[in-house]
Amino acid sequence: MSFKFVSPLVSLKRTNDVFSKHILSRKEHKAFLIDLLNAVIFDKGRHPEDEKILDVFLEDRLLSPRHDEDKIGILDIRARTRKRIYTIEIQQYVEKDIGARAYYYAAKVLGSEITRGIPYHKLTPVIIINFLTHNHLSTKNYHSCYHFNEDDEHSRLSDIVTFHFVEFPKMQKKEHGVMTRLEKWVTYLGAKAPAGEVIIPEDDIFKELAEVEKVFSKDKEEMLRYEAAERYEMDYVSHMSTAELKGEERGIKKGLEKGRKAQALETAKTLLKMNLSVDKIAEATGLKTEEILQLNIS
Repeated sequence: MSFKFVSPLVSLKRTNDVFSKHILSRKEHKAFLIDLLNAVIFDKGRHPEDEKILDVFLEDRLLSPRHDEDKIGILDIRARTRKRIYTIEIQQYVEKDIGARAYYYAAKVLGSEITRGIPYHKLTPVIIINFLTHNHLSTKNYHSCYHFNEDDEHSRLSDIVTFHFVEFPKMQKKEHGVMTRLEKWVTYLGAKAPAGEVIIPEDDIFKELAEVEKVFSKDKEEMLRYEAAERYEMDYVSHMSTAELKGEERGIKKGLEKGRKAQALETAKTLLKMNLSVDKIAEATGLKTEEILQLNIS
């Protein structure tokens, strides 16, 4: 297979698994990750300024896939500060159980803390951040934040886990000058523009990212991995679509069969009332003799 790196004429998909890890999980690009994390946690305006993230410690992704169809290392990026553990995932396809999966991985992260002998009251709070390129939730806001709250009084049970969901399609388009920090990041990550193009021209962070893109697009090894990730995503989506279509077809077939059976039973009841013989009813409806006799008994 001939290799083609991303040229200035070819769009770069910034939510690509390999590219997103390149800009957010390397030590030399740590400033990008810190800026993104601060954009998320301060977007709701509920954190004091002294909780601003100044540094992070990148960790290996310790969790393996829960299911065969999960991509390897579903927790794309994991970082720790002195106060919290942050995990980031960029989800590029529709996931029906997005909430349940978020809970599962939060539990896995907490469980890994317990195995180190840390008592419950000293567990490090976990922040799960999901960037979603498709709409998944019933909420109207593009950025939704969930905690463990009591249903009626809404009191907080614990701050041990916080879930952030950022749904790209729900974000309203704005001029760059009036965008929040998180809106700028969503605009950048959702952009399909040539490698090296500055998505947010007036912002130094995104100017730096454009330079990183130029280097990335000319790295043969990285681009081979990038293209492999693109193929994986396309194959996965195609596989799931085919499976859903087959499931729908089976469901329709099963529904039709169930409908025909119900109609046959109703017809048999009517013919029994007319004192037609069981053999004749079976011939007319296609039902088994035992099924008709059961109707006669009931």
